[in-house]
Amino acid sequence: MPRKKTTAAAAAPADTPTESTNATLEPSTQAAAETANETAATGGPVDGPGKNYGPPYKAIFTSAEKEFELGEDRRFKQRVFTFKDRPADDVIAALKENGFTYRAAEKAWTVPATAESRVVTDRLARQFAGAESSMGRG
Repeated sequence: MPRKKTTAAAAAPADTPTESTNATLEPSTQAAAETANETAATGGPVDGPGKNYGPPYKAIFTSAEKEFELGEDRRFKQRVFTFKDRPADDVIAALKENGFTYRAAEKAWTVPATAESRVVTDRLARQFAGAESSMGRG
């Protein structure tokens, strides 16, 4: 015949603390409060003392004259071209030829950030800034 299971309260003597007392809950409550204070003070989660990760997006090349920007989004590991207005057809063709995809939600052309794509995007940024200005003068 199987044995009866005894409850923790019945098995433990009355003077010993059980798992449900406040003494075991205080450290986790205190740690949660400290984490909340650190998060509020820094504006984001804290991974350790002194770690500051900077913003995930960084503008690399900006052309105020041509109204476009090349940047890198470290969060999604991609290079990003953003244009104020719709770019010319030859610019769109060059972006598609080099593997860029248009992200309608961000209104940006993106490509995965690799060593090769960094070289290509830098060249394209210079080309877009210089090629369009020489075409306008002609």
